Amino acid sequence: MFLLKSLSNVIFGKSDDSLVQLQSGQLFKLDPNNPKAPRELVFRDATATIRRTSTPHNYLLVITRVYEEGEEQLGKKPSGGDEDDSEDEADLFDFSVKDEQTFLLDQVLRLRRLGKSSGPFAFIWAELTGDRSGSWEFAVDASATATQVTLFEETAISCMWERQTGRPQDHAGDEEMREFAAKVRKMGEEPVGARSAKPFSTPVKSRPQLVNVSPMSLSTPQRPQPASPFATPQSPSPMSLTNTTANSPSTAEDSPVSIPVVETPEGDVLISVQAELYVWDARVNMYCIVRNNTTAEIVQTEKFEYCLIVREGENCYIGQPIDPTMSPSFSNEHQSFIWVFTDNEGRPLQSWSIKFLGDGSAAGAFQTVFGKCMYETQNRELFSKASKDDQEYVVKAYQEDVDMEDAFAGARSDDEEEDERMSEEEQDQEDEEDDTRGAGEVGTKNSQLAVGYKHDRSFVVRGNRIGVFKHTDDDQLRFSTTIQNIRSLDGKTFSPQKVMLHDQDSSLLMMKQSDEHNIYKMDLEYGKVVEEWKVDDIMTVDHIVAENKYAQMTPQKTLIGINHNAIFRIDPRLAGTKRVQDQSKQYATKNDFSCAATTGKGELAVASSKGDIRLFNKLNVRAKTHLPGLGDPIIGIDTTESGKFIIATCRNYLLLINTEIRESDGDLGFQKPMGSKKPVPKRLQLKPEHVAWMGTAVSFTPARFNTGEGDEKSIITSTGPYVITWNFRRVKQGKLYDYSIKQYNDNVVADNFKFGQDRAIIVALPENVEMVTKNKLQTPLKAMKSRSSIVNSPF
Repeated sequence: MFLLKSLSNVIFGKSDDSLVQLQSGQLFKLDPNNPKAPRELVFRDATATIRRTSTPHNYLLVITRVYEEGEEQLGKKPSGGDEDDSEDEADLFDFSVKDEQTFLLDQVLRLRRLGKSSGPFAFIWAELTGDRSGSWEFAVDASATATQVTLFEETAISCMWERQTGRPQDHAGDEEMREFAAKVRKMGEEPVGARSAKPFSTPVKSRPQLVNVSPMSLSTPQRPQPASPFATPQSPSPMSLTNTTANSPSTAEDSPVSIPVVETPEGDVLISVQAELYVWDARVNMYCIVRNNTTAEIVQTEKFEYCLIVREGENCYIGQPIDPTMSPSFSNEHQSFIWVFTDNEGRPLQSWSIKFLGDGSAAGAFQTVFGKCMYETQNRELFSKASKDDQEYVVKAYQEDVDMEDAFAGARSDDEEEDERMSEEEQDQEDEEDDTRGAGEVGTKNSQLAVGYKHDRSFVVRGNRIGVFKHTDDDQLRFSTTIQNIRSLDGKTFSPQKVMLHDQDSSLLMMKQSDEHNIYKMDLEYGKVVEEWKVDDIMTVDHIVAENKYAQMTPQKTLIGINHNAIFRIDPRLAGTKRVQDQSKQYATKNDFSCAATTGKGELAVASSKGDIRLFNKLNVRAKTHLPGLGDPIIGIDTTESGKFIIATCRNYLLLINTEIRESDGDLGFQKPMGSKKPVPKRLQLKPEHVAWMGTAVSFTPARFNTGEGDEKSIITSTGPYVITWNFRRVKQGKLYDYSIKQYNDNVVADNFKFGQDRAIIVALPENVEMVTKNKLQTPLKAMKSRSSIVNSPF
């Protein structure tokens, strides 16, 4: 019945006083008898917590004021301990607590929730002391999800039920609790004090927050971990709960947490191993044991459909379809498998892990079967049809701790130390923001971003307009002009669907929806289309890419075009159609080519919606190397200038591939076939516990390396409202979770580094454009204090 039903024992069985918490919001006092201030702000920043009392079956709603660092002389860093070990720990003390309002959770509060499936959310309840004509409102921060707010509401109702009946909540039958919840909600609909004071007249500012509504919420991604991220059964677990699951074979002592039993999926068991089951607990920043003697199985339920099962005897605790939304990863070091658990609508709820028992062979066997099942689920074809080399390539992609490049292992380089020192210095500087406003086109949103290499300009497409922004020396954006009403040569207005800078950034090549044969060239000095190139009368062009990685900085005229099964050179100097006939490669079968990228030498990497990648050293020949896909469509691809590394973007993860052929003299897969010496691809993905915190499925934008002279240092992408950068140097050492993050109030449309360095990032949002320095991307814990400072788009 309740969302709480699946987590009730986890919530009510927790060993500390707090059951559930909404981490951020504002507290208001509503007073209808005060016309000058019917809605008075009491706490500007506050948390809402449901706590136990010393009296059984009695609970408190506690609203706690939160001070920011500098607002009060609080939050001092604790003395003692090593400085390095407490670097991120210090952030825990940046917010200090003072002042509380407490309310006994009883029906007479007439607690009412505002906002159902989408925000903004708030809770209103009656004032039961003093002037009883008033009431209270907790306006929930916009970062909280509907699931988190629902869990808070249902926990409050269950607490009221316990007080009313004097019985533990797990004794309530479904019908009894349903009737009680309806009664509470009906009481909440009755007028209370100043309910007519329009409680949402003052919006709550949204900011990146950790909303700790359950033990499965997020911790900081880069906080130093213990030697092992797992709490052992012998250690006092912060989630030690009373075991109340029916027919459970474990005792409270050897099974710390009681979790609900689910229906066991039926099918053929492919593998069965013994394991311990863990869940992520943000309070201690580690996975804590919930069952220490379970069986983990992979079951085939239908053709090409598989399910992960974790059970203890006849009790099944997890039955989850295997698909990419799991964000799966295997760790050799900890002999473990970690993944995200999602609800029926695909929303991440929590992060689970199993730690394999035995001599270590079980982990390898389980990973092999899991990789096979994921491949067949995505490709809808038998894994056995792939070659042995390709099978190994696919399976190893789910392993997290393998160095990408042995040369980068060991101590950090001097320039890496210098980069970190400079970053710390930049962190102390105040960024000046250039906010330039102008008229926006009604009903349209920003859709594409093109960053200049030759000149310090960025171009943002919005409908049939293009906004031009100048990059300043202090890493800011300044609005320059708007190119209005883009028209083809016949005078018809259109909205560009794909754009690419060309010919020393003097022109912008554009493609038009429903026009698969032509490319439009805009002269940026005049701001209008001056040429239309018909590529071919029959062959379509779906995507275009520069002749080489930095061709747009040169007078280079030719470029590369691709469609679903062909690759060809385009030369606009040709008379008639522009496709170069003898520099074209067309496949007989549909390969579903989806994107392409070129190296500094003009070598070509072409990816497909089937997930595979082909490497070419020139056109009109077969690919030198064919890298098999994991089954997920590739929506973006980029290469380093040398071509040694490729970053391919799938919806839920990035795939990093080293193209250097093992045991060779530095030859790359662009130049020679890799054959059996294919590399171990590395999946770059968000930690499962971070995905659970975000509360929404991952959907990456095309990832890119930073550009300019010297080796690439960073990778950038985004998902939803989050911009994410990986430290490429650390990734090559096998540190796959070395990433930073920044949250915005809206989904990110496109992002890229400023040319020449990886310090400044251009971010396009639906309504805004911003350049942000990389030191403003933080761990989620630090992001709690940050405010979004967006430059309004002036076109």
